[in-house]
Amino acid sequence: MKKAQSVSAPSRSSVTQRRVVIIEDQRLVAEFLTLHCATLDLRVVQHCVTGREGRAAIRAHQPDLVLLDISLPDGDGLTLAKAVLDELPRVRILAVSSHRDPWTMLQVQRIGLHGFVDKNEQNPAVLSQAILAVLAGQVHYAPIVNESSAKIRRDPKAFIRVLSDYQTQILTMIGAAQTDQEIAAALGVSATTVQSRRRDIMRNLDIHSTPKLIHYALANGLTRAEQLVPLRPD
Repeated sequence: MKKAQSVSAPSRSSVTQRRVVIIEDQRLVAEFLTLHCATLDLRVVQHCVTGREGRAAIRAHQPDLVLLDISLPDGDGLTLAKAVLDELPRVRILAVSSHRDPWTMLQVQRIGLHGFVDKNEQNPAVLSQAILAVLAGQVHYAPIVNESSAKIRRDPKAFIRVLSDYQTQILTMIGAAQTDQEIAAALGVSATTVQSRRRDIMRNLDIHSTPKLIHYALANGLTRAEQLVPLRPD
């Protein structure tokens, strides 16, 4: 996992005319980010609403920085971020999101995003610091990222400790209220196998009803999650 770093903001002259792609579906937020970039002498080359549009824009412009929302109309921004970093590792990605659940915070570090700004708690000055730090080759995470990781490390019953990646994937589908038949079809296994895995998940988490299991998945942000690599049954 990447460790958060305390950084001082580099001078603005060092990032003059750096190019930025914004991927954000809320118009007000996108326009704020565009104006904010202008104050830092950054040039926004394209604003995208969907992940698909954003992927195409990044390929076309190969920007210095991507400002990325994690919830997009056509999918999870974390999945997009991983694909971009795999294809174009030179591109720097700063997530600007209101999502701060344990799964999101874990994935921010696992994927290797260069920064994370918390829309709930942080202000424009912190956003400026994060942008300049990330462009300077540093890592800038909001405190919640490391706080969440520390909490998971302390919890012996945290999902990352007691569930396999395959079980976690099934839990994301359970949290989205998919039936055993739907999950089985998506994973290419039998409904009986899914039922068996559901029982394993309940036992490992010490949860004894499906509604409580769904609540757990929602509380931990797992229902939005996409696994980082294709998974196979245990």
